[in-house]
Amino acid sequence: MNILRFVNSKDIREHLRNIGYEFNSLEAAWLIYQCHDATIDEKHKAWNELIEKMPDCTVTERLNTVPQDSLHAFLRQYMELEDKYINEFYDDKHADTFDYNKPFVYKFKYIYKDGTEYEWDTVFSCFDVLCESIMEPEDDVISIQCTKMQIDRLNSRQIAYLTPSFDFLRIDPGCIDSDKERDLFWGVFDGLWFDFPTPFKKGDIVWDPKKPDGICAGPFVTTGVCLDEIQNDKVKDNLRRNGDSSDMCAGGFFLNEDGSIYGECMSNYMDLEFYDKELTDSKRTLIALSNFLKDKIDPALFARAYHQIITAGYAENSIPLDYLKSGMILAGLSKPEHIKIWLNDVREASEGYCHCHSVNETIKKIIKCEKEYAVIDEINCDHDLGDYASDGGDGIKLIDWLTERKTFYSIRLHTQNPVGRENMQREIDRYWRKEND
Repeated sequence: MNILRFVNSKDIREHLRNIGYEFNSLEAAWLIYQCHDATIDEKHKAWNELIEKMPDCTVTERLNTVPQDSLHAFLRQYMELEDKYINEFYDDKHADTFDYNKPFVYKFKYIYKDGTEYEWDTVFSCFDVLCESIMEPEDDVISIQCTKMQIDRLNSRQIAYLTPSFDFLRIDPGCIDSDKERDLFWGVFDGLWFDFPTPFKKGDIVWDPKKPDGICAGPFVTTGVCLDEIQNDKVKDNLRRNGDSSDMCAGGFFLNEDGSIYGECMSNYMDLEFYDKELTDSKRTLIALSNFLKDKIDPALFARAYHQIITAGYAENSIPLDYLKSGMILAGLSKPEHIKIWLNDVREASEGYCHCHSVNETIKKIIKCEKEYAVIDEINCDHDLGDYASDGGDGIKLIDWLTERKTFYSIRLHTQNPVGRENMQREIDRYWRKEND
């Protein structure tokens, strides 16, 4: 049997394959049960193959596990229950011990790859109409949560999780009246506990891809998986005897939104994978923490790195965004832009210059730069502006305008008109030199 197909984590799956790990019957049954993306049909097929090919065993009593004399017999009963609950979910008129007259309705929501959800407002009279009405979901929809409930009745909710093609992934039948059914459906699988080998070591940066945000979510630096960080032998023995799936934890250091670090555990280490995305902003502290826990850097360097990253992030987030760029420059929070202007009707500007074709266009550019506190490093000016002379005159008119308002920016000339050049240079020598003196 290909039990590895039912391991959620690609990294744990590869590790178990590399070490040639051999699953016993109970481990295989549980892995099939907890697989996120296997349909119920796939799980039933795998369980039937397990019954056929793998040895039977007992399921011993645990704190939260009802004992079973035969794993094979339990799996058969469990599959029968799932089929029963699915059939009831389809049937909007199935027998109801409380009220036969109250109709059932259905509603649904999309669940996306990034963990976000979108719930539709429409309520449907039956499951078939719901399926017919749903448009083909977007590619980033990984499942559809469909809820069935009875009008005017509390605690009547049943929930099915479906693939985008409407195959059942799992079913939550809601309230189960029969003690026997409740023990079989809720009282076995979730009470089991396993200590599977993983590739994760102290200091590795890992995450649960299906839980990118929230408490104990997102990337974190692990300090140990399952029994790794437990030193007390009595605690270990008790976990082996009475632990359940909620105790299959990975401990480590997580980040709050403000970048502060807290130690906690996530609930299912079998969903963990190495974090392979770029760590940005305050998340960069995880790099320093990882290398500190791996003894690659000393405490002093970790402390300084953490301080630097957090304070840099705080400074960036403290920048006032409700002020103009000019105000930010005046406050010393932003550096002014440096501009070089090229005035020519035909010749393209050299690299690093802003091209203006006419005198009036150049004047507007200068005024705009002054308002925004941009620094004008140079104006490189032609004299004859051809057709563009109609918009403010030839280049010497710009010199006249600058002289009149006493804004003596650095001027360079590139005109081929010797008379024009002489006239422009004479004015520059007279007024610019006087200003500099």
